[in-house]
Amino acid sequence: MIENAEDADLATRVNVLWDIEQIKQLKARYFRLTDSRDWVGVRGLFTDDCTFTSPGTVGVDGPDAFVQRVEELITPGVSVHHGHMPEITIHDSSHASGIWAMYDYLELEGRQDRAGSHGYGHYLESYRKDEGQGWRISRWELARIRVDQF
Repeated sequence: MIENAEDADLATRVNVLWDIEQIKQLKARYFRLTDSRDWVGVRGLFTDDCTFTSPGTVGVDGPDAFVQRVEELITPGVSVHHGHMPEITIHDSSHASGIWAMYDYLELEGRQDRAGSHGYGHYLESYRKDEGQGWRISRWELARIRVDQF
């Protein structure tokens, strides 16, 4: 989606589509790096001032604490994260927002409290393009609709 798309010239529209594709690639890396347990890689996807909101991130302040919390929540075990049907809006040359339908499968090993779950919901995110860093996630929110535990 492009804000004021009807007012944009062809070059601007192409640049916006390129930015949208770069944001899709960013989110794809988030899923792949999380599921492959590349925590250093995951950390690099966020701006240093990124904020995090979800039931599992209460008390998390900043990307380092967030990555550590995710690692604690899903390790050891198997996870599969999917994002679908992104609605991405480019606000200007360095700011964007997106909504992603999401599904995750978590199979947790050695946990007394739960064995695993299927989760459904949406990621609500903001993105910022930093000089030399490209697009990164600057606000991350997970809004769950349903969680089926097993």
